[in-house]
Amino acid sequence: MSADFHFSRQFAGLSGAAAVNFKALLDSVCWFMINMQTSKTSIRAYRLKSFLNAAFFDDQSPVPFDSQFIASEIGEAPEFVNRRLDRLFDANRVDAEQGWLFPGESLIESHRCCFIDNKVDYLATENRFQIRTPYPLIRLSGNYAQLLRDRSLHATLSQVCVELALWETNCLRGQEGMTATEIGRRINLKKSTLSTCIQSMCKGEQLEINAHPWDERKAVLRLNSSHPAYREKYQILKAGLSVPQTETLLRQA
Repeated sequence: MSADFHFSRQFAGLSGAAAVNFKALLDSVCWFMINMQTSKTSIRAYRLKSFLNAAFFDDQSPVPFDSQFIASEIGEAPEFVNRRLDRLFDANRVDAEQGWLFPGESLIESHRCCFIDNKVDYLATENRFQIRTPYPLIRLSGNYAQLLRDRSLHATLSQVCVELALWETNCLRGQEGMTATEIGRRINLKKSTLSTCIQSMCKGEQLEINAHPWDERKAVLRLNSSHPAYREKYQILKAGLSVPQTETLLRQA
């Protein structure tokens, strides 16, 4: 297991903060996955939304109403950005004022509901954004989603959730992996959708399948540490969780 990366457990208080923040990250992504329309472009739509929402709720900042700028920031075509922005305007999710994009009331309420449902300790603010995340979890989820999208044409938001669940289990709980049933329960994903996702990930050699230590009827899934993107994924999580609020210490096991 020398290639595996782990969040350090040497300092209980800090590892506890890391666990809380990772749980908030995974729970929030799963909540939005369940509550958004799924399609083969859902990870692309999620990346755009997470870019906007990170500015709004992580940074308390509006976004320039410039599809060229947004497209360049997330590696998308301006036409795609324009189509998705039109949908967000139609749904009153974003507002445009004097060349800037701001969150609409329904978008603010969705994030409030997400954080309340998942017991995420967000901060209430008295500005236009009304909500501030406890740490930049939206940007972290968006960066992770973008890496998966850039690495695979078949990546989905479901895959983001599966991978984050496996990282959480391996890094913060010290377990070797999870069964498909455990993953489905953790991310609240239907069996059929999860099976399709796992099959695609196995085909892309992103997962390893190992025998269950005591139940031969089951298999244990874990991230493939020899996959070219494994270290990049780790570095994204390390950078996103190693913030002043948590001061998470990480090491290579």
